[in-house]
Amino acid sequence: MRRSILMTAAACAVALVVGAAPTAAALAPVTAVSDASLAAAARPILERAPHDQAGVAYIDSSGTRYAYFGASEDSEYEIGSITKTFTAGLFTEAISRGEVREDTRVGELLPVAGTPVADVMLIELASHKSGLPQFALTPDMAAGGIAWQLEGKNPFTFDREALLNQARWSPLVGRGLVVSYSTLGYALLGQALAAAAHTDYATLLRERMLEPLGLAHTWLPLTAADLPPGVSAGFNAQGRPQDPWPIGAYAPAGGLRSTLPDMVRYTSALLAGTAPGSSAMTPRWDKIGGTRGGMSWTVFERDGVEYTTHAGGTGGFEGVIMMDRARGRAVVIQTNQVANIEKEGLDLLKAL
Repeated sequence: MRRSILMTAAACAVALVVGAAPTAAALAPVTAVSDASLAAAARPILERAPHDQAGVAYIDSSGTRYAYFGASEDSEYEIGSITKTFTAGLFTEAISRGEVREDTRVGELLPVAGTPVADVMLIELASHKSGLPQFALTPDMAAGGIAWQLEGKNPFTFDREALLNQARWSPLVGRGLVVSYSTLGYALLGQALAAAAHTDYATLLRERMLEPLGLAHTWLPLTAADLPPGVSAGFNAQGRPQDPWPIGAYAPAGGLRSTLPDMVRYTSALLAGTAPGSSAMTPRWDKIGGTRGGMSWTVFERDGVEYTTHAGGTGGFEGVIMMDRARGRAVVIQTNQVANIEKEGLDLLKAL
């Protein structure tokens, strides 16, 4: 979810940071492993890009294999935009409960009347076809992007009213015409679903997704005050430490923290079709580059195999779920340093 924050006005900060950046760390040694062959396959793939610590899991019909590099099963990561897949699942659940329809308008649920976003349908948010920009084109968002690049600060310290104000000021470009990734759109989708259920997003997520799936180590901090002492923090691609990202009202688009075993449990339920809202993975829309989109999920074909995937990143963490659903196989990778994780996930799943 980090990508293009600086399109709002902060591009000049990049050069300042990169020029003084430390050297990226090498991948740590293996610290725990259930299958040495998985570690052997994963290491050269992960070492192609900067990584410090990483947890890797391979899931198939025989079970799950793990390999940890400088990490353990208790290591906690920010999963970034993989959170959007939970919000997409909540959307399909809300439809099945009769709380919303695909064509429910944002203005029916959130106080944005009289602005372009009020007319946007929830399905347009879920499919990234709303016409909203990836991030709000507002001064407060630009200031957050600059603070992130210069100092490694969390750029998403916005409460619900600030998010709604950003949405009120946001133009719609190409609405309904193309799939155009919008973190702003998914933040609004989560807030709208919570309003429809007469609760807050964190409670909705916990009651309808986290608890039913048994994800006891997956949680949603909203502000820095919610973080315990010593909470894990990550590094950018140059090895610079980054502040944790509890992202307030943007939480539905990227706020979850989790562990590798919890993400394996989630992925296994997706493969089995038992996760709430699993139908969100069904591809319905064409995307640029020959891929197809479900509700937040990307579906594409390589060498005759169809893959379903979503990656997520914050200032200092990156991870990916890469599934071969037809064969019941998946790779899950979580790292505490930013890199090109989607390609690594695909290459590792193909190698296995």
